[in-house]
Amino acid sequence: MSEILFQNHVLTRAPQQRLQKILSNPETLRLWDNEITQIAAVGNGVDITRQAPALNTHEHLTVTASANQVIYHSQDGNLAYQLTFTLSGDDNQTTLTETLTVPATAGNLVPLNLLAPIAKHAFAQKLAALVALAESDWEVSD
Repeated sequence: MSEILFQNHVLTRAPQQRLQKILSNPETLRLWDNEITQIAAVGNGVDITRQAPALNTHEHLTVTASANQVIYHSQDGNLAYQLTFTLSGDDNQTTLTETLTVPATAGNLVPLNLLAPIAKHAFAQKLAALVALAESDWEVSD
């Protein structure tokens, strides 16, 4: 059983296909998450290292993608989570919703009522950086 910790929504002029491409490739995380210091491909995902202080300074991330969603599954950190990006729109604009879900037992490890507003704000900043990247002319490889 899991619990939604928060949702962030943004409207961007970036095409859905470009956002899907960026989100589906975990190697691009460093381009829009400035806390990440290292990404290493391991097995079916990537190991991520973040600069401290971070709740998860180390974690293993796997990515699942479909036509209108990209899901990041994090494990092996202090807090396991699922970050779901849902995309809708057309070639002129895309609505991007990110939903952070944590296991229902996470409240035993971290006071979720204190974590939620801090995490929501931090993730919103990263979402803004993602949108800036997606709206730019920066070449992003597969």
